[in-house]
Amino acid sequence: ELRTPIFSLGGFLELLADEELDEPTRREFLATMQEQVARLTRLATDLLDLSRIDAGHLALEREPLDLADVAGALADEFAAVALADDHPLEVVGVGNGRPVRALGDSARVLQIGRIFLENALRHTLPGTRVRVGVETSDGKAALTVEDEGGGIPYDAHEHVFERFYRVEGGAASGSGLGLAIAQELARVMEGEIRLESRAGRTRFTLLLPAADSLPVAPEPIVAGTRR
Repeated sequence: ELRTPIFSLGGFLELLADEELDEPTRREFLATMQEQVARLTRLATDLLDLSRIDAGHLALEREPLDLADVAGALADEFAAVALADDHPLEVVGVGNGRPVRALGDSARVLQIGRIFLENALRHTLPGTRVRVGVETSDGKAALTVEDEGGGIPYDAHEHVFERFYRVEGGAASGSGLGLAIAQELARVMEGEIRLESRAGRTRFTLLLPAADSLPVAPEPIVAGTRR
């Protein structure tokens, strides 16, 4: 994962040293190098998160949050990307004026939602509809991301949360760490992630403890050592 972008950057640096390189080509090389640097940055952040979780050094807040607000924030954040890639993006289960309150760390819940939504947009064809939703289920609060793409092969379901795993034939631009991190973060927040997928429908759900109607004082929680 580290060698590929580093090797690419080294090659482009050698090419840029050529004084006869025309300006359009030089700009193209620089843009590609920026993408590789961004890839390395994401990978370093992912590895740091995992190492903190494994070492039990990742501190999270346990406080009430409204998953409807999270869904809206995710839709706003990814609206331009969805539009550029021709993905109709909808928010469902929101708008009745009733919050869907959960207990968790708002920043980390957003991080999990980003992982779900980025995967849905990246691994489906243009024109595929994607939905971000909230609901309550069995006394728990749920944040969902669903797409109408080709689905994940059944024999890959148990592996998608493994570190560095990629579905065969899928896009290789990611690190293969996103869903592994999402699952660990959900576990630390006493939640879980569920996957349902078949041709025409893939749905990732983050289930968190539901918050009572009364305010709850923030309570820090720390990730335990990975078993």
